[in-house]
Amino acid sequence: MKDIKLAVIAGTPYDTYLGKSYYSSQGYEVLSDYTSESPAEQNRLQYSNPEKLQQITLNKIMKLKAAGAKAVIIYCNSLSAVLDKSDLIQKSKLPLLTPLDVYQALSISEPQKIAVLAANSQSAVKIEKIIAANNPQLEFITAGIMPIINAIEAEIEAEKIYQQYGLKELIDSFQKVGADQLLLGCTHLPYLKSEIKADFNKIIDPAAEILELLLKDS
Repeated sequence: MKDIKLAVIAGTPYDTYLGKSYYSSQGYEVLSDYTSESPAEQNRLQYSNPEKLQQITLNKIMKLKAAGAKAVIIYCNSLSAVLDKSDLIQKSKLPLLTPLDVYQALSISEPQKIAVLAANSQSAVKIEKIIAANNPQLEFITAGIMPIINAIEAEIEAEKIYQQYGLKELIDSFQKVGADQLLLGCTHLPYLKSEIKADFNKIIDPAAEILELLLKDS
């Protein structure tokens, strides 16, 4: 499976870079592209013109397919939340996976509280709805943290973001209300994983699970 070329598409150049770096580190040849120049542009498209974003994404997929890509990973939660995945698969004729597929496959048997960090509320709601469909016993605590995503995009030091942008206090508040697990519902957030894990070690990170689903479906 590792001899196939993966197409990694995300919302901005930086999260595309993060996705390409991760899957390259797993031994895959990765072709990549992005749909917007900045988080602000991505946010605007997601809220005001999802149809345009759908077409942009399809165009990127077809370009990478022409370059030899055999499977597609949408490495962005909020982008995945507004795309019509079935339409992209039908038109590109390529297997396509997103973080939302990981959440759909998530199975938690006992009642728990799950804290979800996402780029924006639209993404957080979609993630919560997908997980709750198979796990109705769960209680959710969610937060959209676009200012922190912007700080990651600016490549501000991870420790500084964690300590000075209110994230540590947010993680502390999740613990105070009894959160059992923390889901990194934005593909930027593994940038802060070490800092978060120092205070909250039960983390769900979908990047690795996407590969497992891809191998399973191939």
